[in-house]
Amino acid sequence: MLKSIGITVIAAGTVLAQGGGISAQRIREHTKYLSSDRMEGRGVGQKGGDLATEYIANQLALAGAKPAGENGTFFQKVPLVGVETQPGSELNVTVGGKGLNLKWGDDFVGVNLNQRPNQRFEGEAVFVGHGITAPEFKWDDYKGVDVTGKILVMFTNEPPSNDPKFFDGRDPRSTFPGFARGPRCRRTAPAGRVHPK
Repeated sequence: MLKSIGITVIAAGTVLAQGGGISAQRIREHTKYLSSDRMEGRGVGQKGGDLATEYIANQLALAGAKPAGENGTFFQKVPLVGVETQPGSELNVTVGGKGLNLKWGDDFVGVNLNQRPNQRFEGEAVFVGHGITAPEFKWDDYKGVDVTGKILVMFTNEPPSNDPKFFDGRDPRSTFPGFARGPRCRRTAPAGRVHPK
């Protein structure tokens, strides 16, 4: 799909006060607007993303920046591919000849980033709690577990607690396993999340 997106580099001119200096207040206003609920997360190809790019383009124009995009605008078309798990998706598990069908959103969460409607994989599955390694909280769901080449099964999010200091009240470490989480998660074969009931 081709989608027109804004050039997201905000020129220094947008944060320069009209009197010539950098304005902390203006930076705060831009940040507040771009992070507001109205932006709906600023997803690419979504209403909030379009609102954000239009805002940035307008700020660039107001600052006197010269458009360098297509047709004299601040925009250029780029090919984008989106992957979205459909509500009717299933995960079919077979163990010892017995099958189990899991419904997406009710029984598991996951995404297939291979851009194919169906994905087949086989391997030993291993449960790793919440999939978190956090030495500062004396927590390691991977301790003593060999996850090499295995399919990970884990609970969503961080462990529940009424203590606001436990994982600082909320912890993003376990949101999506194995994808750009550094040493906190280990990249393995496919990983699936289980919603505890």
